[in-house]
Amino acid sequence: MKRTNLSLFIGLFYTAISFSQDYNFNINLIPEPLKIDANAVIRFEDVSIEIKSQREMTVKIEKAVTIYNKFADGFSNFSIHYDKRRIIKNVSAFIFDSSGKEIKKIKRRDFKDYSAYDGISLYNDGRLLNYNYTPISYPYTIYYKYEIKTSNTAFINKWIPIKGYNQCVQKSKFTIKYPSGILLRKSEKNFNGYDINRNEGSETLSYDVSDILAINYEPNGPLFIDFVPNVKLGVNKFNLEGVDGEANNWKEFGKWYYDNLIKSTLDLSETTKEKIRNLTANISDPIEKAKVVYNFVQKKVRYISVQVGIGGFKPMLASDVDILGYGDCKGLTNYTAALLKEVGISSYHTLVHANNKIDFDEHVASPEGNHMILYVPIGNNDIWLECTSQIKSFSEIGDFTDDRDVLIITSDGGEIKHTRIYEADENLQLTKGKYLIDSLGTISAMVSIESFGIQYDNHLGRYDGKTKKQLDVSFKRYLSNINNLKFSKIEVFNNKKEAKYEENLEFNAMDYSSFSGNQVLIPINAFNKNLFVPKRVRNRKLPVRISSGFIDIDEVEINLPSSYEVEYMPENVDVKSKFGNYSIEISKIDERTYNYKRVFKMKEGKYPKDDYNSYRSFRKKIAKYDNSKIILIKK
Repeated sequence: MKRTNLSLFIGLFYTAISFSQDYNFNINLIPEPLKIDANAVIRFEDVSIEIKSQREMTVKIEKAVTIYNKFADGFSNFSIHYDKRRIIKNVSAFIFDSSGKEIKKIKRRDFKDYSAYDGISLYNDGRLLNYNYTPISYPYTIYYKYEIKTSNTAFINKWIPIKGYNQCVQKSKFTIKYPSGILLRKSEKNFNGYDINRNEGSETLSYDVSDILAINYEPNGPLFIDFVPNVKLGVNKFNLEGVDGEANNWKEFGKWYYDNLIKSTLDLSETTKEKIRNLTANISDPIEKAKVVYNFVQKKVRYISVQVGIGGFKPMLASDVDILGYGDCKGLTNYTAALLKEVGISSYHTLVHANNKIDFDEHVASPEGNHMILYVPIGNNDIWLECTSQIKSFSEIGDFTDDRDVLIITSDGGEIKHTRIYEADENLQLTKGKYLIDSLGTISAMVSIESFGIQYDNHLGRYDGKTKKQLDVSFKRYLSNINNLKFSKIEVFNNKKEAKYEENLEFNAMDYSSFSGNQVLIPINAFNKNLFVPKRVRNRKLPVRISSGFIDIDEVEINLPSSYEVEYMPENVDVKSKFGNYSIEISKIDERTYNYKRVFKMKEGKYPKDDYNSYRSFRKKIAKYDNSKIILIKK
């Protein structure tokens, strides 16, 4: 992310184009330093936002991107979302060749208009205006501009001048204007190292930056948003799908959300109330009661998305979910909360950024997150429920929503809390098995695998509900170190009661051993070989991130052919590092039988960039020892 001083050149270039629509997109005008490692160059991006009132906002976007190769073609396939409260005006685009000559003019009628239906939505009034350009040659430049008018002032574009790896930025500008009766909140992050100009007036705020060099992708790096400059904005008076709101902090925002979007939705029929009370009547432990409620929800309802107007933010009535048997994340969370309330257990709707570990920004209170879960505090236990799943074990949220700051919504207001953190020892995969090698090199094996924590969640998503054919394919992929696999048994079981996933396999495979002269070579680790080694990175610039910890424990009995004797048995190993530990312990039971125990523990953490080579060395050692072989010779 080293910067090069191109300010004079860029300044002259933008002085020339800022007063004319006759932009010159000749690629020779791109300074050579900016081309280094760049698949695309953002020639300029200008985002202008004007909040005219609490219920009216205009967004104007003008952008030009030069695309050097197929890896950046995504820039020429762009979509604009709209709905009845978000109206597109004045959209147009142009394609230019490498010399800056216009080769295609794209008008609104050239765009395709799609429903934003995602395949799982029951209702969705959103639409997409899409254009996809197929390039004839490289490089080329796409220039487009459009305007959005909306009443949804709750959502203000973030400013993120650089949006991905291997793209550079010549010029990015962001401007927002707002009326005197509205307060603008901002949260600026990762400005260090970038020459960002900020101009702030009583009713305006603008940012601009030039000459951002391309950033190469580096393995085990932080989330992109965690190290590139970005600004989040929000206003204290806003409108969300026709509903006015006012909040100066998360407490006030949570109060508004509860009073306007949740309070009136927690109704249940008397029949359902009586049913859930009867199911829990003989249970005194509140956690056990909550488990009964969660199980009731899983059996009764299913997930389906609802994204219409305020329904994209307001839960369905709990009574409607009860009758219809479906709901989205908000509806199912709300339904579970209503049932828990009926049996005397308090719970709280929780907004969260799902998938990537993105925290709620404590400084700017505005609609945020892409998912809703339920927070259930019972005694000293903070329980988090994923209400959209019909198969997850109680309180298991996995890495979809673990370990991040979220907003819980109560009748008294909002509060930032942190979701469950899975420690490495909780994310256990326990493998027990045995295998027999015959004199022809065929392996016959049986193995059982139990997975917990995040590993439970991963195996659940990978195997549960699959057909026999799908499981055969999946486990051949899992045991890809063994060729010619033939399974005689594949059993999987989601043990929700104990929050573990169970797999039982039996198989054989010819030619597992290899022959070299009078020697037989047998890979000792048959069931859980980890040969991953991250790529070498010279002059690394980004810190190192290990996103989650885990522990694998393997205990395997090995039976060798009687017509051979052991010439070499791998030695015991004990490797310790700041990133984790790895050990192998081999014990002899008799002349033909050995016990192999392997423990591999990886720790979650963030480390300085200089630790990358040490991390890579640690993974190389694991790959080496996981690839160890027993050597036999003929008796």
